[in-house]
Amino acid sequence: MNLHPLHGRVAAISGSSGGIGKAIAMALAEAGADIAVSYHSHREEAEEIVSDITVVGRRATCEQLNVGDEPSVAAWIAAIERYLGPIAILINNAGIDGKTGNVAEINAADWDQVIQVNLRGPFLCSRAVLPGMMSRKSGVILNITSVHEVIPWAGHTAYCATKAALGMMTRSMALELQDSGVRVVAVAPGAIRTPINRNVWENPEKMADLKTKIPLGRIGEPQEIARIVRLLVSDDASYLTGTTVTVDGGMTAYPSFAHGG
Repeated sequence: MNLHPLHGRVAAISGSSGGIGKAIAMALAEAGADIAVSYHSHREEAEEIVSDITVVGRRATCEQLNVGDEPSVAAWIAAIERYLGPIAILINNAGIDGKTGNVAEINAADWDQVIQVNLRGPFLCSRAVLPGMMSRKSGVILNITSVHEVIPWAGHTAYCATKAALGMMTRSMALELQDSGVRVVAVAPGAIRTPINRNVWENPEKMADLKTKIPLGRIGEPQEIARIVRLLVSDDASYLTGTTVTVDGGMTAYPSFAHGG
């Protein structure tokens, strides 16, 4: 087994100052990649990750990024290529839940904000790296979606809509890029122990309810998503494109049907 399957490759990861993004950054660095860390508002946390990456012997950069803003994305990509070199791997990880509420209750600005980050962001970042990847006839774009690609969630319609759209964007881009040498895949996490859902996993009552929705009976850890991502962006997954790999402890198997319908 190659302990450094990503040796020398440059990986750009949006939203990598914490949670799943942070775990992915470390997993790819440990596999030999140089990492472009990005953050929206927590620079100190991002700088700590850069320090951790250098400890394992890889190079890293840290830049502020607003994924929904075209000039911000262009500046991020330019900085990465200036300091680290051509981007071989793009992880579109940045995302938000948005304001909770039924469609009849939320306003258009709340809806637009979720689309700006969760869907426009991956589009802008992907478009920015593709000319280089296509010219080199090599590259991987990996989108972090969610089990809510397929599971509806009342009060989170904007979030679900963007994640479902990102799944279809993955498939459609893979067709567009079929002769380019660039692969496009997605990973759909289930319930993962990250700061964004701390109010659930620190609440025993909410956790008990959540576990009834997960056949494996526990919440996932960020490193469990990161290990799958590390595999999918490596040459070990060279025959995989245009699909979503779901990592959810069985949540999308609808465990409520385990004992009859």
